[in-house]
Order: sequence, then C-alpha cells, then structure tokens
Amino acid sequence: MSTSLAVVTGATGTLGRRLVRTLSARGLQVVAVSRSGDAPGEGEVVAVAADVGSPDCVAAVRDALPDGRLAVLVHAIGLPGAPDVLEVDPALLGMAVDLKAGGLLRLLAAVDAHLGEGSRVVAVGGHLGIEPTEHAPLAGVANAALANLVRQLVGPLGRRGASVHLVAPGPFESPRVDALIASRAAGRAQSVEEARAELLAELPAGRLPSPDDVAWAIANLLDPEASVLTGSTLFLDGGARRGIF
Repeated sequence: MSTSLAVVTGATGTLGRRLVRTLSARGLQVVAVSRSGDAPGEGEVVAVAADVGSPDCVAAVRDALPDGRLAVLVHAIGLPGAPDVLEVDPALLGMAVDLKAGGLLRLLAAVDAHLGEGSRVVAVGGHLGIEPTEHAPLAGVANAALANLVRQLVGPLGRRGASVHLVAPGPFESPRVDALIASRAAGRAQSVEEARAELLAELPAGRLPSPDDVAWAIANLLDPEASVLTGSTLFLDGGARRGIF
C-alpha cells in the first residue's frame, strides 16, 4: 500500500502543531514545514525549513517529501499584525497576498508529483476576507485573495481527482489572539478580562474556536464524502459572521 503523506505549513505555530499531531494520529506521514525548520515534535516524519514567500521553497519542500501519495496539503501560515488600514505600509498588502495565495501555488508546485485521486488541498484563511474590518487590513486583503484562488483551483485540481477547500476560522484561542485582546484592552482603557468578555459577547457560541476545533474540521476533509465540498468555505467562527454569502 502506498504511503499517505500530509504536508503542513506553519507547522511550529499553535494551529500547525495541532494539525501535525492530528494528522499523524490518522496514520499519515507528516512533513512539517516552517520558516525555522524546527521540529514540532508532534509525530512528523520530517521537518523542513522553507519560506513560502520565496521561490526556493518549491525545491526545499519537493526534495524533502518521502515517496507516497499526497493525502492532504494544509497551508496554515499566519500573518503578522499590522496597523489600521490608513496607517499600514501598502507594500505589506502585496507581501501578505504573496504569502497566502502565492505560497499556496508554490506549495502545489512542490507536491505536484504526489498529487492525485483523492488528494485534499486545504487553505486556512479567515472570515475577515469576506467581512473586512479597518483594523486588520492584511488579513482582510490576503484572505479575500486566497478565497478567490481556491475557487480558481477547483477545475485544474478536480481534473486530477483532487479537491480544494478553504477553512475560515475567526480568531481562535492562541497566544496571538491573547496579544490582540491585550492590545485592544490597552487601546480602550479596559482590563484584559473586560476586553475578552466583550469579544466573547459577539460570538453566539459563547467561546472562541480552539486549535483542536480547526484541526478536527480539516482532518474530516480526508473522508471520501468530502470531495463534494470542493471549492467551498467552511466557517469556524463561533457564529460571528453575519452575512449569508
């Protein structure tokens, strides 16, 4: 039986580590990709140092892949924080799109020889790509571009028997979100506890998604029945999103 491979970017981050652990537990041989190349220590078979914003990442990832069939590629990198839209350096917008959308295309080039029937390609975006806010210009612009790219990939990947998916959590429990809450509290002369309570009050679910919630949703896309979801966006935002399209 052919070895089943998983490739996870952002593998040393909060979500990436959960993904490596979850996919390893599913019996997949996980290639953990990060800028540092540090091993997450969550069951991966190899850790790779690669910057998805650089063309060099194609060879770095391709050469590290064991023999086998690609079960899933998960592009799960995060973006740096940025000032509000009128204060942000415009050059950072292009950088953010290149990391999210350009990075996905580079990764597809890297795994091309392993991609085929039943492969899943999963991009982790966010609801800010559809419901933007002036306070997160990088995430809004980059995730909107990523959503568009996912739809464009439906045809070419489908003709090879693969499917492509966008998973869009809102803010999920992580040190990054803790820092954002603390920054929000400082800007509003609130306590951190007050700022967190205010944020949670905006979520009908009453809690932020956890990294385990997001990893669970992505792992379930491995099921054969999930191929019909190709091109779709799965929102995991605790009900925060209000739009219907």
